[in-house]
Amino acid sequence: MRYAIISDIHGNLHALQAVLKDIRESNIDKYIFVGDYFGDLPYPNEVTDIIKVLNKKYIVSGNKEGYLTNLQENNKDEWIHNQFKVLYWNYKELRKDNLDYLLQLPEKKIVCQDNTKKILILHSITSLFKETKLDLLTSSKYAERMDKFNFEHEDYLKYVKNIILTDKKLMKKLESIDADIIVFGHTHIQWYININGKILINAGSCGLPLDLKTTAPYTILDISSNRIIIEEHRVKYDIQNLIEEFKKSMLYEYAKGWSNIVIEELRNGRDEITFFFRYVIEVAKNHGSHSWPIENEIWNKAINSWFERNNSKDKYLL
Repeated sequence: MRYAIISDIHGNLHALQAVLKDIRESNIDKYIFVGDYFGDLPYPNEVTDIIKVLNKKYIVSGNKEGYLTNLQENNKDEWIHNQFKVLYWNYKELRKDNLDYLLQLPEKKIVCQDNTKKILILHSITSLFKETKLDLLTSSKYAERMDKFNFEHEDYLKYVKNIILTDKKLMKKLESIDADIIVFGHTHIQWYININGKILINAGSCGLPLDLKTTAPYTILDISSNRIIIEEHRVKYDIQNLIEEFKKSMLYEYAKGWSNIVIEELRNGRDEITFFFRYVIEVAKNHGSHSWPIENEIWNKAINSWFERNNSKDKYLL
C-alpha cells in the first residue's frame, strides 16, 4: 500500500496542484492529509474543493481548522484585532459547504490497513509529547541552527534522532503509543526517523515550507508485508507567479502586512512569522503594553518598523 502524505497547504493552490500532478505519476493507492488546509494564501475554497472530491484518502484537521471553531463561537462584532485579519478573511471567504467540511474533520485518525502496520495520523505531535525536547525541532530553531552550522538534510535527520533518543520522557511516551507509524506535520520541516522500530514522519509543509527550500514537499509511505519504504519528494512550481497573483488578491489588500511576511517565507523558505512575533512582543513591551491580543496601534507600528529594520526593497503598507 502506497500512501502520499500532504500537510500544511495553507491555502497555496499552486503548490497543491503541482504536488498532486507529481503524485499522479507515482502509483499511489491512498492520500493522507494532515491538516492546515487554509491560512496564509488566498485560495481556501479552491484547495478545499480539490481535497473534498479526492477519493481514497484519510484526513485530519490542523490548528487552522481549530481556529474556525473558535471564530464560529465568537461574536463577530469582536473581530477587530489586526493580528487576526488573515483568519477573519478566510472564515468569511470560505463557502458554507467548505466551512462545514473543515469544521467536521477529526483531530486524529488511526489506520490499520490489511492487518499490517498501525498508522496514527494527527497534525501536531506536541500534544503527545508535552514538556519534551521536541521544541528544539520547530521552524524557528531550524533557522537558527542553519545560521550557525549550515547543515545538510542528512545531518538534520541525525540531529532529530539524537534529540529524541536522549529525551527519556519522550522515549517512554513513544514506547507507550499504540502505533507503528506516526504521521504528522505542523512544523513545516520535512523529516522522518526510525526509533527502535517506530517510525515518525513529518511531511513538511506543501504550501509554506520553512526548511530553507522553496520547493513543495510531500512524503510517500510504502508498506508491504515485509518492509516499509519512505520517500521524501520536493516539487518545483512557479513561486513568482503565485506571488504576483497573491498581490492582486483581496486577502493581500485586507491583511497586507502579514501577507508580505508570508511572501518573504515563500521566497526564502525560512521562518519569518515566529521572529516577527518576537519582535511584536518586544515593541509592545517598549510601549508599556502587555495585552493579548496585541493592540492594533502596536501591531501596526511593529509591521512598519519590521520591514524598515529588515531593509526590504518593497514598499510595505498596512
